[in-house]
Amino acid sequence: MVPGQQFRCYCRWTHPNYLEPAVIDLYPEDISPQVIHCRVTNKSSQLSFYISFTYGLYTVVNRRSMWEKLLELGQPLNMPWIILGDFNCVKSPAEKQLGVPPTWYELKDFSDCCLALGLHDAQTTGCYYTWYSNSDSNPVWCKLDRVLLNNDWLEGFHCTAHFNPPGCLSDHSPGIVSIFDNPAPKPKPFRFFNMWADHPDFIPTVERRWGLNVEGTPQFRLCRKLKALKSSLKAFNNMHYSHISVRAKEADLALQVAQTHLESNPGDVTVRDSLGDLRKKATFLAEAERHFYFQKAKIHFLKQGDRNTKFFMIW
Repeated sequence: MVPGQQFRCYCRWTHPNYLEPAVIDLYPEDISPQVIHCRVTNKSSQLSFYISFTYGLYTVVNRRSMWEKLLELGQPLNMPWIILGDFNCVKSPAEKQLGVPPTWYELKDFSDCCLALGLHDAQTTGCYYTWYSNSDSNPVWCKLDRVLLNNDWLEGFHCTAHFNPPGCLSDHSPGIVSIFDNPAPKPKPFRFFNMWADHPDFIPTVERRWGLNVEGTPQFRLCRKLKALKSSLKAFNNMHYSHISVRAKEADLALQVAQTHLESNPGDVTVRDSLGDLRKKATFLAEAERHFYFQKAKIHFLKQGDRNTKFFMIW
């Protein structure tokens, strides 16, 4: 891509106007062995964003200069930013199939970089694993190639990525990245739910993210930690509270089934021992559901009674 630089990344623009100098200005602002960082500007609309192409080296130690470069580029950035390429490492154990499982030592640098910069995977279709070892005796699949977006991109731009099978020319899946094809959906504002504070894992989740090592001014460190915490709390909510009414109903039904079974089979020790946990779970989720609707309705004076939903009609 750049004369004199050993960088194993091939990119091809499919839109006829994307590389037309009269329309698009693409200027490489920073070139390093593992990252090429460019500013892209549409001359007619003056719309600008940053794009970084990556090629991670083969060892954890050698890749650290790539993470350091991305942190150096991204921490002062307050514009839409897209990062794409071969990172040569996975971000979680689920992104590797067969072979030796990745260790936390191998995962940590990538995970910490994404948390510090507020990076998210673009919506992806096609092949989940983008690299294959091409070995019949030791087959391994990994997600080494990806497209990452920062929060500024998510707030204003659209992006999808599609990875095709590797074919015969490479062991990597070629990726097709589409931007601006569809209007970006309006981002949902972050909302703190009071019910989170009642969960035993809430405080440890906050402490882990607040302990993130971030360098910079106090205001910058605060901003980065809040962004990292926001991402973790969204995942926390999805894990424990998504579809809260369905969860509460299922927990209550499981409790009723156990109670009915125990009435007919009082000697069933297994069910009798599980009754306490079932009741605790049903009570916890019912209370969480009540807090959810209470906060959503923003009727702070209402503590009991009709709340104009199906849930409150049967409470």
